[in-house]
Amino acid sequence: MAGVKITNFLGKAPKISPELLPNTAAQIAENCKLYSGDLIPYPQPVVVANTGRTGTLRTLYALRNPSDPNDLKWLSWTTDVEIAIASANLQDEQRFYYTGDGAPKISNYELATTGAAPYPVAYYDLGLPVPPDTATLTTVAATFTTKTTSSFARDAGSIATIVTSAAHGLRTGNTITVSGFTYRNGTYNQPGGTTITVTINNHGLANGANVTLDFTSGAAIDGNFTITNVTLNTFDVTASAAATTSGDVRWDIRNFNATNVECTVVNPTTFTYFSPGPQVTTTTYTDGKVDLGGLTQARSYVFTWFTPWDEESIASKPSDDLFIKEGIIVTVSNIPTVKPAGNNFVRGVRLYRTLASSSGTEYFRLGTLWFPTGLVRVQRTANVSQVTLLHPHNLGIDDRFKIDGCSVASFDITGGIVTDIIDDYTFEYAQTAADVASTAVVAGTLYHDISENPPTTAARYWGDGGNYDFTDDFDSRSLLDILDSDEYDAPPENLQGLISIQNNILVGFVGNTLYFSEPALPHAWPNRYATPVGEDIVALAAISGSLLVMTKGYPYIVSVTDPASGVLPARIDVLYPCLSAKSAVTMGYGIVWSTIDGLAVYSPSSGAALVTKLLYNNDTWAVDVDPTTVVAEYYGENYFASHDQGSFVFEQDAKVGGFFVDTAPVFTASWYDTFTGRLYYTTGTLGDVYEWDDLAQPALTMEWKSKVIITKDMINLGAARVVADYSTVTSTWDAETQLWNAALTNWNNSDEITFKLWVDKQLIFTTTVNDSDGFRLPTGYRTDTFEIGVEGNVRVRAVHLAETMLGLRGV
Repeated sequence: MAGVKITNFLGKAPKISPELLPNTAAQIAENCKLYSGDLIPYPQPVVVANTGRTGTLRTLYALRNPSDPNDLKWLSWTTDVEIAIASANLQDEQRFYYTGDGAPKISNYELATTGAAPYPVAYYDLGLPVPPDTATLTTVAATFTTKTTSSFARDAGSIATIVTSAAHGLRTGNTITVSGFTYRNGTYNQPGGTTITVTINNHGLANGANVTLDFTSGAAIDGNFTITNVTLNTFDVTASAAATTSGDVRWDIRNFNATNVECTVVNPTTFTYFSPGPQVTTTTYTDGKVDLGGLTQARSYVFTWFTPWDEESIASKPSDDLFIKEGIIVTVSNIPTVKPAGNNFVRGVRLYRTLASSSGTEYFRLGTLWFPTGLVRVQRTANVSQVTLLHPHNLGIDDRFKIDGCSVASFDITGGIVTDIIDDYTFEYAQTAADVASTAVVAGTLYHDISENPPTTAARYWGDGGNYDFTDDFDSRSLLDILDSDEYDAPPENLQGLISIQNNILVGFVGNTLYFSEPALPHAWPNRYATPVGEDIVALAAISGSLLVMTKGYPYIVSVTDPASGVLPARIDVLYPCLSAKSAVTMGYGIVWSTIDGLAVYSPSSGAALVTKLLYNNDTWAVDVDPTTVVAEYYGENYFASHDQGSFVFEQDAKVGGFFVDTAPVFTASWYDTFTGRLYYTTGTLGDVYEWDDLAQPALTMEWKSKVIITKDMINLGAARVVADYSTVTSTWDAETQLWNAALTNWNNSDEITFKLWVDKQLIFTTTVNDSDGFRLPTGYRTDTFEIGVEGNVRVRAVHLAETMLGLRGV
């Protein structure tokens, strides 16, 4: 017989009879890597950290210290928690969302790692509370009094200027009605020709002006005239015919009257508006009236809760309707000045008012009102003051603010302008004063300016002096942002299985119902997006722009780009229930999960199937694996899993279905670091974190047993060789000169392989080798059924078998 050479080692396939396994497949494969075709022992797991949490951990996750990417801060839970990231994160924030630890939550690096482990320490509830019905705004509308004119004028561009006898109370953009303009009275004389001289004291007209004249006595004929020979009190017009007459005349100035025109305010008693007509210099007139124009409409106000993370709640109950015209000043009171009860990040409110538009009446935003916040630390260098606050400052460069009552008095400022933003809590501004070293402060408050157009308009520091009212005299034309948070429900408190899918949509489930967030708004979960499927849901996974829903029965696939456009689950008609949520892993070839007969897989190209169908059946799967306890992770393009009965690495292979390798660690939680490609896990109850496959660690003892080798003839294998990466150090045995059985010496070399031979399925020979030389096997038998095994902690490249030592040379 020719010799046997075993190379290109493969893993085990329990479903297949040992006699029918592929030539280099195994009955036993434990702790060995197979990616190269050699048997490579995995390194021993090594403890790299401790979570600080005791008990059986079910979830492990790490955040990176922004100052040191190699410093991992370990988050841990004793419950099955799902963690999602719904948007791009700055490294120094690392915001994340999670379910499985009570109500859905949101946290970031700063919150989660505040204080000592176990982490996370701090977090906020995901979703904002609805303002209670008792939190209703109150409003008072000012009374607009009709104003009387004191003078009028008009320029060559038909812009009329009105001066009122008292402050008009208008603002640019107001719609107004001007009335009361009738006639200017005077006299005229036509002494026999066609020239008529009109006398009206201080008329204000100029040569070339076109006027309408009514001759109320005498024989002159009314009409429109172009004036000439203008003096302070007189001007000439040309009649259509010569005559000798005189009498009274009046100049028609009713074209200064206007209805529903927009005004532009010049000063508290002067405004302008468009008024076609002749140019007129400033002329005294006290009979004109100015009122607000437009229709009387219902107006109400609402507020929403708002956070520094741009999260906005459902609006409050509207205030009572005011029936007023646009331009009436309204004082809004009863605005909340502190955050609502509960674990939330609310730091201000947004105020809205109704405004009629072509599409109907909507609520438009007046402004964001941030709660005043205390100071924590100050410093000043070269006239640049730096302030750190108790809460996020929510300021931008060039924003205006006020600081009052600081325990380091030189930092008080009114009309401060932000020059630089250091972080969410710290900013700088210019201030001429002596340098101050970094100093903790015990008092001081920052107030935000809420004026309409800072810094061009006077400042309004909300909360300053205890005044939290809002004066709505804003230009309605500048209100652009419509309230769109009226369906921003908080997610269900018992939401589970959180993941992020395309368009930054978060998805979770309760029972058999899917829930979706608004795209890019993780806090907003409209109830109308809730979508049931046929069975209770166990786990979710994103794949190729779709959502895979794994249930206690059939899986479902859901295509969704925006839940507002509809969600239509499609059932996949294969009964592959997901038996463990923690078993669902995204692999390069699809989503893999633990089911009743093995590992199921779904890929968009080939649908759903049992990826292990050639390796396991129901009988063998139930013996080797408890599928309800599988905890799995992606690692090195393989599916690495642990369960109550052990652990395994599954390598998918399209030709033979894949191979399994059993491994030593039994873990209850794991985390794969996509940044470094390292895998970490926890086991036991002490909170230790282990790193898997650290090549710097000593090797585990691996074991590999071949298939049942059937030879054509009955033979006696008499020689073998195990080619492996043994140590180059001379063995103790070879160097020893005294009798081995009398020496107190450890004769075993640490780099060694134990070779085993089975004949007719009975173990007949075991030996330990530490070099690649051939060695003899037992004699005295003949058979056609062999099995061999190797066990050790060095890389095995090949096993050679032959009937004689000479025969090994030809292998």
